[in-house]
Amino acid sequence: MRPVIGITCSFDYSSDKFQLGGDYVEAVRAAGGIPFIIPHEENLIDEIIRVIDGLLLSGGGDIDPCYFGSEPWPQSGSIDPLRDAFELAIATKAKAEGMPLFGICRGMQVMNVAAGGDIHQDIHSSLPGAYKHSQEAPRWYPTHRIKITNNTMLKTILGLDELRVNSFHHQSINRVAPGYRISASANDGVTEAIEGLGNNFALGVQFHPENMFKRYPVLLNLFKFHIDASARYLSTRSQNH
Repeated sequence: MRPVIGITCSFDYSSDKFQLGGDYVEAVRAAGGIPFIIPHEENLIDEIIRVIDGLLLSGGGDIDPCYFGSEPWPQSGSIDPLRDAFELAIATKAKAEGMPLFGICRGMQVMNVAAGGDIHQDIHSSLPGAYKHSQEAPRWYPTHRIKITNNTMLKTILGLDELRVNSFHHQSINRVAPGYRISASANDGVTEAIEGLGNNFALGVQFHPENMFKRYPVLLNLFKFHIDASARYLSTRSQNH
């Protein structure tokens, strides 16, 4: 049985619509999972967790800095309080349950904040000399290089020492949460990937592999490893019921 992968989405208040880029769905499907888009229903998290076998936290806007003990900087963008509350809660629940967790861009930052870490509210204000991380190029095009740390799950998944990636963010991880470690960085010091220290699959990347995997097939491995872990989680769950 293929695992069900819950994918979080954004909400457009002006049009009253939940939204998600189709590339997320295509990547999950291509990697062997069943994509399942989940809206912001904080009071239904327990039921949602019972329905899905893996959680994919998608990209999007800024996290309200109140969640990591800061006040908003002038450079901070729009926030969605309902999405923040839902994603931080479901990320915490999924990790506690041992459910495979994969975060992309904002999703990686959500993973970090949910576990007690914090983020730079603006890269160029916090890290002088940082690269351009909000690229003006097609979403599939890689614009800067990252270095992958040895002896990490990310290195096992990709089999590469370095990689060129796309980049669509003005915030980045500052203090890494307990239980996570950095598994890739850009040469300017920006954290590009984190992963859990335990045996359960927990991986976050700052770039957008869903936009790149068709031209750079190695990046589909990120989704495949998440979905393989979700299949094992499903199997274990089935045996316990």
